[in-house]
Amino acid sequence: MIKNYLLCIVCVLISAKIFAQQESTSNAYLPEDIKAVEDYLEQINSDYIKRIKGDYASKVKKIFKDRDEKVVKSIKDSAYIFSSEIDGPFYKILENVYAANPEIDKTNYRFFINNSFIPNAACYGDGMFEVNLGLFNTFTSDDEVAFVICHEIAHKLLDHSLHHVTNAISKINSKETKEKVRHIKRQKYGQTRAALSVIDELNIDILDHSKEKEAEADSLGFILYSKTIYHKSKAISALEKLKVEDDMLLNHHVKVDSVFDFDSYPFKSYWLKETISIFDTEEKINEFELSSDTLKTHPEIEFRVNKLKDDFGVVNLDVAGTKDQMNFIKDVSHQKAIQSTIDRKLLDFAIYQLVEKFQNNRITASYYYHTMAEVIKQIYEAKRKHELGKYVPPKNNFSDEKHLNVIRLFLHNLELKETKKMGLAFCETHKESLKTSDSGIAIHEFFKSINQ
Repeated sequence: MIKNYLLCIVCVLISAKIFAQQESTSNAYLPEDIKAVEDYLEQINSDYIKRIKGDYASKVKKIFKDRDEKVVKSIKDSAYIFSSEIDGPFYKILENVYAANPEIDKTNYRFFINNSFIPNAACYGDGMFEVNLGLFNTFTSDDEVAFVICHEIAHKLLDHSLHHVTNAISKINSKETKEKVRHIKRQKYGQTRAALSVIDELNIDILDHSKEKEAEADSLGFILYSKTIYHKSKAISALEKLKVEDDMLLNHHVKVDSVFDFDSYPFKSYWLKETISIFDTEEKINEFELSSDTLKTHPEIEFRVNKLKDDFGVVNLDVAGTKDQMNFIKDVSHQKAIQSTIDRKLLDFAIYQLVEKFQNNRITASYYYHTMAEVIKQIYEAKRKHELGKYVPPKNNFSDEKHLNVIRLFLHNLELKETKKMGLAFCETHKESLKTSDSGIAIHEFFKSINQ
């Protein structure tokens, strides 16, 4: 029982670590031929696991097989974006990497764009890679994207995924771990604490092992990268931009009392009035927190940057880098990130992203007004159907995400009749922008009709 528990926990950690390292269609979240993609992924996964050997081969094969099935499920669950506006420019950068490194056998390589807002990328081991949408929102040059591509390809060439999983399974099934498990089973008290202690020991060993592998992937990745047309110094800036801490996420101050304050319908102070709860506490948690070092986007960045500088003499020069493809990707990636939250009905997060990106000049005023009007309409519909709670959790007094919490408090304090008045006030205030499109006119007419 305890052994199975350990195996389950470590498998989750492995997946988290590997994943953290992850309009030609009518549905941007599905490929044109989902069956062809399924068959392709199954084939490369099957080819990969056939060559897995060793004492725990069957256990390792099962993890990779399960991972493939989870990827297919994630595709069907709209975790990925299939957009020619992003795929086209991205694949041009990828082709530049391949052209400079003809020795790479790219036959079974496939890159997918994940809709996650965290700047990251991943190598799954069998030939599938993913790049998070957040990477494009964070990076400013083709060079930085190219280095991350080279880094992930290096993971594949070095077979790190297989080594990582095999190492973890070996640790779990080692004589030392088995003896510790037997000792825990014999304990009358403190079994849970003792089991967690064993898990911590395994975690430390696995994470230390990962740190070394990340540095190895940087080294080989830089060798691949140095053959390309891209500026060598941008490898350093790419790594530094991947260092994401908890306080760097969702830290924009969204002043809802200003955003939703209109001459025709002023903001009401009680929309931000809190209800005192017996569960109020000073202790905070962070719902979007990268819950452990395994999930943080590379906590070892400083070590890796210094190693790259020492081994290759790379200097982080203040150069702009190449932007041929990022100029195409940048604007649309911000819009896709927002649209993804709207499509998933994460209405509080949609408002946060809209305001943050608009105030930081990452989206146009026209896009902001049209999309915010649509979000307000969806909020009204959710309230009318008594479904807002399905999409927007209430303010969590245990949460450290204060800016998102303010938006949640505001949305839940709004009455249905107030939402429709606010929607009309927003549309009337920005009617000149909304009337430039049929959808904007339709939303304005909608709010006028329900306010009569």
